[in-house]
Amino acid sequence: MVLDLSEVTFMDCAGLGALVRARNQADRCGARLVLRGAGRCVVRLLKLTGLHRRLAVEP
Repeated sequence: MVLDLSEVTFMDCAGLGALVRARNQADRCGARLVLRGAGRCVVRLLKLTGLHRRLAVEP
């Protein structure tokens, strides 16, 4: 499953929670969640929280 984040300019803890829930749901279904097109602010937030280690991020 690919989630296109190219239009996302801001993300807070609610957005992070949604990404974690989507990842968990994908895992339960035997699928893989990939975040694509994440901007600098989103990538920075993922790195600050350590979620870049749990979520697959592609350019």
